[in-house]
Amino acid sequence: MNCIDAIEGTAKKVISDFYAMHESGEMDDTEFARSTRVLIDGTGEFVVDNCEITPNPELLKTVLFEYARDLWKRSLKAKEEDRSASPVDQGYDDYYFDYIFRHGTYPA
Repeated sequence: MNCIDAIEGTAKKVISDFYAMHESGEMDDTEFARSTRVLIDGTGEFVVDNCEITPNPELLKTVLFEYARDLWKRSLKAKEEDRSASPVDQGYDDYYFDYIFRHGTYPA
């Protein structure tokens, strides 16, 4: 295992732990997205500061972001019985998570 695999694996484990807290009700959507962003930004800064680890820190940040969003969307799929999810809603789900991730609050 090389350094970048270890960093990615560790970050994914922490994101999975955040997801478990979200699923148990200990974190709401905003807390999950904010915590995930802090982790991803910190991981990105670390690999930028240690450029010998990877020449492309943005790729790592993208992989971690998509992993977090996919986990979050998994919880929506589990709750789909309680809501009618049209294809338009699914596009909104991406927007909703992306907005919270970038702005730290719910869309207005």
